[in-house]
Amino acid sequence: MTFRTTFLIAVLALVGIFAAINWSAFLTPTALSLVFTDFQAPLGLVMLGIVIALSAIFLLYILAQQTSVLLDNRRLTRQLESQRDLADQAEKSRFTELRAFLQAELLQLQQRSDGYQSVLTGKLEALEREVNRRAEQTENTVAAQVGELDDRLQRLGVGIKPV
Repeated sequence: MTFRTTFLIAVLALVGIFAAINWSAFLTPTALSLVFTDFQAPLGLVMLGIVIALSAIFLLYILAQQTSVLLDNRRLTRQLESQRDLADQAEKSRFTELRAFLQAELLQLQQRSDGYQSVLTGKLEALEREVNRRAEQTENTVAAQVGELDDRLQRLGVGIKPV
């Protein structure tokens, strides 16, 4: 219990004790005036009735306020959950967009890599053909020079025995 609730209960208990102790004075009739009329009634009982009525009115007012606060709290909680769901969906869509963007970029990089690889493969094949052509030319040149040297040696009469 909060301090205010405890204080309110203590005040009401003190009023009840005061009324119980002075009950005979509360029931003593007195002449009372309502400005336009006069009548006889026990003043203590009238005041006790007013205190009870005001307490009941304030109690109903407090209950209405608490009900209003609880309903507002429930409404705000639903709105908060709705906003949280919207934020989660927005975040999810951003992740989806990011994933799609990254996939597109990776695909583009893969295509560039494949293009570079095919260009590189083409250049390597061209170099290999060129190396083979030059090796063949070198082989033909060496064979021609060896044949020419062999012819010269045969004209000179120097014979080379095969090994």
